[in-house]
Amino acid sequence: MVDGEADIAVHQISEILAVPGATLVGPIPAEIQNYTVYAGAVATTTRDAAAARAFLALLGGAEGRAVLKDKGMEGP
Repeated sequence: MVDGEADIAVHQISEILAVPGATLVGPIPAEIQNYTVYAGAVATTTRDAAAARAFLALLGGAEGRAVLKDKGMEGP
């Protein structure tokens, strides 16, 4: 929530977009940019490997990438 306590904030784009009232101006310059990389895998002891693989496929597919992009995340 934006409450007027700060004039500017530097944070991950996905975090800024989730704050009601915040306005994203843009990313910080590439020269000083830092990226958080996420990875997914299916554990060998999982109870439902097919569901886990389907979830990872959804995230990596066009529909999942579109949702992530809408939330301020980028893919490789």
